Amino acid sequence: MTIVYGQIESLTRIKDTLSQKGINSFNSIGDINKFKRNYELEKQNISNQIEHDLNIEIDDLRTIKNKLQNNYDDLKTVKTKKINNKIIRLKSKYDLIRSRNTNNLIRKTFNWLYLEILKIIKTVLEKNFHKIIKLQTNTVEKILKKTNKKIYEYNVNREKIISERSSSKLSKLVYTREVVEGLYPLIAGAIGENLVEKELKKLSDKYILINDFSIEFESPIYYKKENERIFSIQIDHLLVTNSGIFSLETKNWSKKSIESLDLRSPVKQIRRTSHALFVILNSVPKQRGINLKRHHWGDKQLPIRNVVVMINEKPKEKFKYVQVKTLNELNRYVTYFEQIFDDSEVKSISEYLKMIKNKKI
Repeated sequence: MTIVYGQIESLTRIKDTLSQKGINSFNSIGDINKFKRNYELEKQNISNQIEHDLNIEIDDLRTIKNKLQNNYDDLKTVKTKKINNKIIRLKSKYDLIRSRNTNNLIRKTFNWLYLEILKIIKTVLEKNFHKIIKLQTNTVEKILKKTNKKIYEYNVNREKIISERSSSKLSKLVYTREVVEGLYPLIAGAIGENLVEKELKKLSDKYILINDFSIEFESPIYYKKENERIFSIQIDHLLVTNSGIFSLETKNWSKKSIESLDLRSPVKQIRRTSHALFVILNSVPKQRGINLKRHHWGDKQLPIRNVVVMINEKPKEKFKYVQVKTLNELNRYVTYFEQIFDDSEVKSISEYLKMIKNKKI
């Protein structure tokens, strides 16, 4: 299997952008695609889960309410019995004292006062019977009423409560979708580059793939064809092989995009980057970092073959110095050429490219 170095550039940018937006739930393009596919279902699941949780909460409240009701009824029964017994004891004591006859004036006066007191206490208890019971069961009754009220409000305002509780999660879901949709060009690019990497991995371990190769130049490189100076380059993939280096630019474009005049030509793009890379790799000072075996005719040149890999559609036209291939044609093309470097030279070339990657030279 092809040896791979580095992460796909668009995937790195996607992760960085998502992280900056506070979204850390995606670990791959597959996760993002799954999110997009299941968006409506996830939206419904949020409401369903909130409703489920609310139903559990109501059931728990009903269980609490039943326990409170039993406690209240038991407490009321105990307090009622206690007061009734007290009234009975007062009446018995009243009757007992009243039945006693005495000629002693002091004793008779005392009995009369005591009977009046008993009579008052008994009257107060009988008159305020329900008030006393209510006062002694008030705490439990309040909790019971509060629980009943909460159950009632949950049932009456069910839809409103579900909506309010879902609001935060739904807002986050909508926000995530908006961010993902804004990243569509990058996602399409990452999907394409990922497919290219997956296809190239089918080759043997004699092939070395370097993803997201970029460098800056201390002294810009002059590009005569476009009369411009190149200050930096970025290449989706560099494939180092025994037959040379393949510079690969991936485009996951539709037919409409191919025909659009607003999009930059990938042919011009790859020729520009390839020219700069060719100059760097084949200049005498830079080649000191690459150990190529000398041919008896002279110094060997490092060929760079330019390939635009189209994931969906590709134009029918041919272009100078650039091959446009579909994903299915890619491996057949890169394995077509004869070997001009041995394995040690391939390793030396790839090591040098890894060394200067993401550097300023």
